[in-house]
Amino acid sequence: MVAQQAVAEEFETARHLLDLLERDGFLVETAIWALDDEGRGRLYIVPLDRGGDTLDETIRVAQTIVDHRDELPGRHDLRYSVVKRDNPIVQAVKSVSSPDGRVRGAYRNGTYVDEAYVLRPAA
Repeated sequence: MVAQQAVAEEFETARHLLDLLERDGFLVETAIWALDDEGRGRLYIVPLDRGGDTLDETIRVAQTIVDHRDELPGRHDLRYSVVKRDNPIVQAVKSVSSPDGRVRGAYRNGTYVDEAYVLRPAA
């Protein structure tokens, strides 16, 4: 029960971070929140391709977290990665269509994702 509550809080923090990023002008092509083998979530953010470096985009996400720290009480537990669209997790999840954004059992090119949620574009 405690583990489920922690996962739910991570998920909500991830959703709120995406809202703040977009409000601050960070253009998101895709965002996927996926559970790992230990049942922890990670937010995969694919910025809209502007030819930029993912390091620059990662710094921008970190800056948004700092700027809005009072609005993100769960920020210390949030794990995220800024990735390109060819990331194996992103590719596996996007290979499965889901009307509500929830994806279970996605597999592509050797990468398996047990459970994930497509947060952007909005499901």
